[in-house]
Amino acid sequence: MTRALLALIVAGLAAASVVLPEPVAPVTSPVAAVDFPSVSVCPVEEGGGRNTTIAVASNVDGGGQLTVFAGGAVAGSTSFQTGGPGSAAIQAVDVAAVGVAGGLLELPDAEAASGSIFTGAGSVAHETCLATPAPEMLLAGGSTTGDQEHEIQLMNPYSGQAVVDLTVRSESGLESAPQLRGITVPSRSSVVVDMDEILPGRESLAVSIQVASGSALAIGRIVTSGDVALWNAVAPAPDWYVPVPSGGAGEIVISTGVGSDVEYQVDVYGPDGLVEAFAEGVVPAHGDTDISVDVAGEGASAFRVVATQPVAVFLRLVGEEGGIAVTTGSTVTASRWLLPGAGLAEGGTGRLVVLNAGLEQTNVVITALGQQSVVKQPPVDAGSVLEFASIAPSANAYTVSGEGLLVPMWVTSVGTATAYSVGAPLIDE
Repeated sequence: MTRALLALIVAGLAAASVVLPEPVAPVTSPVAAVDFPSVSVCPVEEGGGRNTTIAVASNVDGGGQLTVFAGGAVAGSTSFQTGGPGSAAIQAVDVAAVGVAGGLLELPDAEAASGSIFTGAGSVAHETCLATPAPEMLLAGGSTTGDQEHEIQLMNPYSGQAVVDLTVRSESGLESAPQLRGITVPSRSSVVVDMDEILPGRESLAVSIQVASGSALAIGRIVTSGDVALWNAVAPAPDWYVPVPSGGAGEIVISTGVGSDVEYQVDVYGPDGLVEAFAEGVVPAHGDTDISVDVAGEGASAFRVVATQPVAVFLRLVGEEGGIAVTTGSTVTASRWLLPGAGLAEGGTGRLVVLNAGLEQTNVVITALGQQSVVKQPPVDAGSVLEFASIAPSANAYTVSGEGLLVPMWVTSVGTATAYSVGAPLIDE
């Protein structure tokens, strides 16, 4: 994607129409890494007791632009510099106070990524921002029971309107509510679909999001009395990796959008090393299935899910004291990663979980990016998972690199509130 096209996208949000880029087909087979575009789209929430920080991580000292859009118009815009440390943190309230909205970022170059961090009184959520629209996305891990409020946010930063259909399966079977079909997302707008209002009392929701026309991106959101969760809807793929932090009781959620049952196999990286074919099973058509992470034993672990047809895989934690976290797994391993927003939550603590899915031990170079970058180089054994506390009191982002097949995850804790976020992979030289 050229710099001229990036400038056209941002300018069009402010004054004129833009040319909608063709959706990029998702990678559906294991590759070394993914080359992220130089733009990304982030959810924004200002008000209701929560604030948003947009974090940027980059391998270059460069400039960029954040444009907040809502209601078919630009709500505000600001420029930023990553500086020598290669990172930036932008307070959304300084750009626009707009409630729930979307943010379009022009990044310094292709080797950059962004993330959204929501913070409130005793709550935190963190997720890497979306880079590429897809005609079909999957979103699972949500519920409308108890005090959970489950929403799906659809964001359209482009010049033409999008029309979206949702296919939803719960424990009651396929849902037929008319509000799930023909959802219009106007240009430069964000639409929130309230699943509690449409489908109350559902223990689990597997959602397939089909973009019938135009382009849109989607995220899931759960709000409880004690926390908030934020996670990306993603294009399905047959191969997934999910790191799991220690002490995180929860589930791996596997979902599919196809109209037939899908067979899967789960490999586990745990204290005893790699256990292949630890579990096997079937995901029902348009549905999901859960696997407890407790099966991996004590300590940090990771799961690899391989399916006969494309699926999506998520990690969900619901804590005893009200904390909730959901994140999307990774379809790739890579030797270089960016974790925008890692270490940024004010008043919180952080942990880094790194899976080495390769066959050899590797020294992983971990860098905390901020006013003064800090570097640590621990060894990670083949087929194992390493977890350790943050290496800097505060940072805007982290980078992870090493000679191996890596997948890192950042864990943020603020009191009893928790957030998970897998990083953004970079293309290998």
